[in-house]
Amino acid sequence: MSPLLEIRNLGVHYVTARGARVNRAVDEVSFSLDAGETLGIVGESGSGKTTLALSLLRLLPTAARFVSGEVRFEGRDLLALSDKEMRKVRGQRIAMILQDPLASLNPLFTIGNQVAEPLRVHEHASRKSAWARARELLRSVKSPPPRPV
Repeated sequence: MSPLLEIRNLGVHYVTARGARVNRAVDEVSFSLDAGETLGIVGESGSGKTTLALSLLRLLPTAARFVSGEVRFEGRDLLALSDKEMRKVRGQRIAMILQDPLASLNPLFTIGNQVAEPLRVHEHASRKSAWARARELLRSVKSPPPRPV
């Protein structure tokens, strides 16, 4: 059985607008994970942890370039997928949960809306069913139920 996630010799560089300077953010990283396994990635600030995670989702900033390697998830090479195919994978099959709550939750929107929105986008749930599922999810982590706005 193949691993759930396999990264082979992944290289990502940041290139300046004129291409005069290159910073190696991820340099020949390889690892694999089977279903149910957990991997912790640690390092100093600026060591490439976030760039590695964004690479898996193909959400790199415009200055970043894949220079080598392969990202395989459920047997599919994510770097070879079209943008449309990748949107179907991202958020529904693979996602990133940011550590910084200020980057994760927007205070201008209710928690209920922010939990329900991905359900509507990725699972094509109706507003009513997305809100019901959001209430269920928040209840499971002992958070007060959201109120629709």
